[in-house]
Amino acid sequence: MAPYFDSDDAPLDDAPHAETAAALAALLGRHGIPARHQAAQVAQICAISVSQARRKLKGAVWLFDEVRAVCQHVGARLDDLFPSAVARGAADHAPLAPNPAPVGKPAPHPARLHIDGRVLPCQVQLGPVLPTAVPPPLEAVHAEGQWHVGTEATLAALAPGLPRYAVDHLTVVPCREPERPRVAVVDDDPDAADALSDWLCEAGWRAQAYTRTTELMAPGALQHDAYVIDLILAGGQTSQALVERIRADRPQVPIVLLTGQLREGPAPEATLATLLRTQDVVFFEKPVRPTVLMAAIQRHLDRLRHGGDATARHA
Repeated sequence: MAPYFDSDDAPLDDAPHAETAAALAALLGRHGIPARHQAAQVAQICAISVSQARRKLKGAVWLFDEVRAVCQHVGARLDDLFPSAVARGAADHAPLAPNPAPVGKPAPHPARLHIDGRVLPCQVQLGPVLPTAVPPPLEAVHAEGQWHVGTEATLAALAPGLPRYAVDHLTVVPCREPERPRVAVVDDDPDAADALSDWLCEAGWRAQAYTRTTELMAPGALQHDAYVIDLILAGGQTSQALVERIRADRPQVPIVLLTGQLREGPAPEATLATLLRTQDVVFFEKPVRPTVLMAAIQRHLDRLRHGGDATARHA
């Protein structure tokens, strides 16, 4: 047997499968796929590398399911591929490598749907190569390593000259908006509470300012994902009772304490030390950069989420 070359450009001397390769190349050509694009198309259809597809088109082994998948992809039958062989019972033609696994419809491809100036993720089930006479409402084209779905005009501008495919089935992948943390900002200074909550909202989070703890802890009050609380509240009272009540109801919720008075003395350090030791709180002195504050809260939320995922996996 002649030597087998691993280079993409080297010839393969695998005579039993050369006729299969030639017939498939001719079939693809008849359906509008030029020779320079055939390896890429075969790779997509058969879920193999482009290098493997090139070898197959030069005469390497074809699995029966691969041949049938190519035929189904372009809307052809096996007797369109080997008409004379079918008539003779395929006795005189090269055997295809057996693969007993049943073949259903080709698997859907991840794609991008171009519609109304937007690009949405989707899954597309491809049909045969389209004729150029009457374009359907939606077409599919493979360009730059990605399938694209859209109207003829959209795809002509995006990928001119490439083969178009019918769209047998299209599933748009729902785009879920990332969950935005709900943060309660508690400060007896309305300006300070509003300023921080406004900054968090502008950063994409949902924040609510509170100047009275009664509003925050009223029956039926909104549950929050995190709490940012000034250590010294109205009348010089500390927020220890509020923190302990939140922690009793929400054992794992992030709680951040802020104060600008600790260095000057009014804030009781013993209370702060107790809260840090017993209530799993984070403490920052004012002024604190909002980005640092958000990072501390997000780290705690991420830890909770990953811990919850791990618990679910072991349940």
